[in-house]
Amino acid sequence: MAAELPLSPSVVHLDGPFRHDLIYTRGVRLHVAQAGSAKDPLVLLLHGSFGGWFDYKDVIAPLAEQGFHVAAVDMRGYGMSDKPPTGFGYDIRSAVGDVTGLIRALGHTSAALVGTDTGGTVAWCTAAAAPKRVDALIAVSAAHPVDLRRGMVRRPWLHTTTLLRRALSRFPLRWFLHRDSFFRWQLRRTTDAPFHRSPRYEETLRLRLTARRIGSTLAARRRNNRLLTATIPTKWFGLKITAPTLMIAPPKPLWIHLARRATARLSPRAAALSRRHHIAGTKNLPSVEAPEEFTALIAGFLREE
Repeated sequence: MAAELPLSPSVVHLDGPFRHDLIYTRGVRLHVAQAGSAKDPLVLLLHGSFGGWFDYKDVIAPLAEQGFHVAAVDMRGYGMSDKPPTGFGYDIRSAVGDVTGLIRALGHTSAALVGTDTGGTVAWCTAAAAPKRVDALIAVSAAHPVDLRRGMVRRPWLHTTTLLRRALSRFPLRWFLHRDSFFRWQLRRTTDAPFHRSPRYEETLRLRLTARRIGSTLAARRRNNRLLTATIPTKWFGLKITAPTLMIAPPKPLWIHLARRATARLSPRAAALSRRHHIAGTKNLPSVEAPEEFTALIAGFLREE
């Protein structure tokens, strides 16, 4: 069987009502697809381990029309962003630094963070470690890594998928993270069954499989996947999150349990302003499954703040 040839990052340079830019911060160029005026409040969209900026492609312009400067980023090592050697810059501290640096490089002092999967992991940690940079936190089927680690110890039966992902990110199983079959399984597991029969599902799968083949992304994906249960710096322990927080997740035992843990991380003011919500007909990827409802929910929450 012939070796699979790597693809150019340009394969995820999609046309649409947004503009593509490479933003230089902390020694790397991060690709963003953005829309809206830099004078409006910034909303930064962070993808998970198996996606890319395109997971938010149907959200960027509609959210910008609501009066926000919106930027969906390719995380370090993904898509059209730079891909430094994986021995440098792929830990949770660096990911938080990339986010805070990107906020400043986009001309803002703070932003609302929207994070799915490991993008949500980074958003949780940024809100705790850099509270002045975060106006609001929207976590989409995502938990703080400490909460996830503790939950896995105390209720492992709720965390079978996370345990599998941890195993697959380590040698010699890491190659499973690069297989088409794993990407198909992961997308089906994280989206609602009726969505699997839709054209949007086929498009999302095609984009993810195409992005998977971009050169030098496997190692970055493996490191990014580890962020789910990352070990945080000691000085981050005990930090309270002061930003209003919206937790979007299906009403499953896993997310109910993690939401209770997350509430304990919030300051009293943040807890009073925070919400939990599930978008009907979605599972863990509402930005893809129901972008219109997802946009309306986020815009409504941010206008309340």
